[in-house]
Amino acid sequence: MKSKSRTCSILLVASLLSLCACGDDGGSSEGGGACGEVAACGGDPTGSWTIEETCLDPSMFADLTESCDAEVDGSGLEMVGTAEFRSDSTYATTSTVQGPMKIVYPPSCLTMEGVTLTCSQLDMFMQQLLTEGDAPFASASCAAAGEGCACSLIMEETTTTGAGTWSVSGASLTIAPDGEAPEELPFCVEGSSLTMAVDADSGSDASGKFKNYTRLTKQ
Repeated sequence: MKSKSRTCSILLVASLLSLCACGDDGGSSEGGGACGEVAACGGDPTGSWTIEETCLDPSMFADLTESCDAEVDGSGLEMVGTAEFRSDSTYATTSTVQGPMKIVYPPSCLTMEGVTLTCSQLDMFMQQLLTEGDAPFASASCAAAGEGCACSLIMEETTTTGAGTWSVSGASLTIAPDGEAPEELPFCVEGSSLTMAVDADSGSDASGKFKNYTRLTKQ
């Protein structure tokens, strides 16, 4: 039973950490929902920015859910923060995330080695994580949803900071966090608005458009 519970834990925590990571590159104020495409146009990101909104298209969770088609709804999460791109090519970010989210696990996610966990068992495991202090959420409850299981979670308030160097090439903003590999993000500066992809993939297509993004306003 312990190994089966650990498998559930990996999927759950991976889902949560994916959402948290979206805030690390600049933060956000809202998540979830279907996103419209944004055209990368480049520009000069130098300055201090405040997060206004984040849009995470369902495609953001494709890698997490392809093995068992779990549905991740992070539309209730709230993320706030700032980003400062300095003229000396260094940057600093801070972001805070908290709020509710929901994950619906179909039977394929709950069946391990031919044994299917019940929602009651999964709920008990969630409570165990909370008791042991190993959960990235403040509360959780799971209930049957058809043949699957729906878990409602309240994400703990978590603040992250980042620092490193940045550079621009065309419509790509290269972020190089201290001690980590650099990442090229499509972006667009229009007036006092900066829209940047939350990660290198971000659903971008051959035309340079992307649909997982954070939008910031210049201070």
